Amino acid sequence: MIRRLVLTTRRATERVLPRGAILLSVLTFAGYAMGLVRDRTFARTFGAGTELDAYNAAFILPELALDVLVAGGLAAPFVPIFLSLRRNDPGAHDEAAEAFGQTILTLAVTVMAISAVFLFILAPVTVNVIAPGFDPPAREMYTSLFRLMCATPILFAASIALGEVLVADRRFLFYGLAPLMYNLGIVLGTLLFANRFGIFAAAIGALFGAVLHLGIRVVGIRRSAFRIRFRMAVRTAAVREFLWLMLPKMLAHPIEPLVFLYFTAVATRFASGSVSSISFARNFQSVPVSLIGVSIAIAAFPVLSAAEAAGDRAGFAKVLGRNLATTAIVTTAAAIALFVLSTLLIRVLLGGGAFDANDIAVTGGLLAVFALSVPFESLTHLLARGFYATHNTIIPVLSSLAGLIVIVVVGESLAPSLGITAIPLAFTAGSLTKVALLAVAIGPRVRRIGLSRPAVSRQAP
Repeated sequence: MIRRLVLTTRRATERVLPRGAILLSVLTFAGYAMGLVRDRTFARTFGAGTELDAYNAAFILPELALDVLVAGGLAAPFVPIFLSLRRNDPGAHDEAAEAFGQTILTLAVTVMAISAVFLFILAPVTVNVIAPGFDPPAREMYTSLFRLMCATPILFAASIALGEVLVADRRFLFYGLAPLMYNLGIVLGTLLFANRFGIFAAAIGALFGAVLHLGIRVVGIRRSAFRIRFRMAVRTAAVREFLWLMLPKMLAHPIEPLVFLYFTAVATRFASGSVSSISFARNFQSVPVSLIGVSIAIAAFPVLSAAEAAGDRAGFAKVLGRNLATTAIVTTAAAIALFVLSTLLIRVLLGGGAFDANDIAVTGGLLAVFALSVPFESLTHLLARGFYATHNTIIPVLSSLAGLIVIVVVGESLAPSLGITAIPLAFTAGSLTKVALLAVAIGPRVRRIGLSRPAVSRQAP
């Protein structure tokens, strides 16, 4: 009886959600919870002082290098090409797909390792760019932490590449556990070694967390047919297409940081604490986007890619349309709830101590306006993956650029009259612009599915 009920519920759920979406949402929520534990551990162990400032500053360049060189571009083209190769080479071991995956894994680790060496050598120079206001002891601490951090992007490069294989195989448990394991490593390192090593305990924890991040994905890969092996089979059509599709994503990666750099610049025109209020409100707004929009998009991505590889236009349209409708309905409900409960959430989760009633009111008001953008931003994730599945990365980049322009124009127009509220309104307008452009442009891409398109290399080297 219970088993039948579970199976019925599962079938009903899978009619409106792609397989794995709920699991990814649960794991994402757990990751947010562990991130909160991490932040509270930092606050209680180190306080807000020079040590934590140096630690946070030391992360910036290594993370930026990882995002631009590997993470920013790898996720868009890998799954569609990998699944296309499997479709073209349906052998027992998917040799062409495996060769491609192994080559991308090798390239990601190699590029990141070379970058890490340069960053390690240039560490003392980077402080003048990242933290010019640090005094000599803080500069020395920053340099030492920075050099220790240089090892983590290499581990993450390998983990990100393996994570894409897991997404293609729809092994979402091991994919989604990785961020949680990373934060767990940081917490354990801090709790176990803070008394002995001070802030360096957090850096040791970050390195341990990166090992756990990679390790849990290796466990997942070992349960699949993919074999981890370093390989440099770069002279294939698949790798050439991958690099061609990756380039626009790499070049466009700074768009989102530029958006929030602009928000920071605008917020500094207003009352003290405006920058922090914007940051807190945006962090809360991103929760339903990640739990619903991103989770559904990731879970649907391999299904869309497989449909495109098979030339199944009707199947692609059905999956995309159903998940767009689900995302729109659920995120609209979440946005309404966030709008209504915004001030209460801020009061309960952030209020107290130095965060007074005025801070609660300002941040809660900003969160209420930011809530308007939740459905639009959520839909962009699924629509963008619809383009990636059809081997196109340029249109999502152009839509992001258009969104950035709208954000700046609306922000500058409204800031004099509405004050800091102009920022979440501008963000909503930018997100609406982006989703509208993607929605208009996706139709022609879908209609081309099944028509002749040059296939990626069918032969393993």
